[in-house]
Amino acid sequence: MDILTAVTHIFADLLIFVGLMAVLFVVLVIAALRLPAGNPLKRVVTALCFRVAATLGAGIIAIPIEPVPGVDMAYDAAAAVGLAIYWLSFFVTAARIVFDAGRRKPA
Repeated sequence: MDILTAVTHIFADLLIFVGLMAVLFVVLVIAALRLPAGNPLKRVVTALCFRVAATLGAGIIAIPIEPVPGVDMAYDAAAAVGLAIYWLSFFVTAARIVFDAGRRKPA
């Protein structure tokens, strides 16, 4: 097996993995939509959807900006820092939601 065949197989496996993860994400979102409004899982999945949408939006905006020499470097740095802070806030928010739900006693 030569190197190009190996790379092709790895690339195909990665595409299959990404496709399956996308399908699982859609199933999770659909299942969370059916939950009641105060459910902690629904709140966490909603926050996750906001972060995924922001990441996709940053990637979509980056495509037309790439040809501009100075702006692309500034955008890449600003988007990376902004997304890192936004995703870190997701973990803080998710932990707060989970711990607040654990403190509430069932009726």
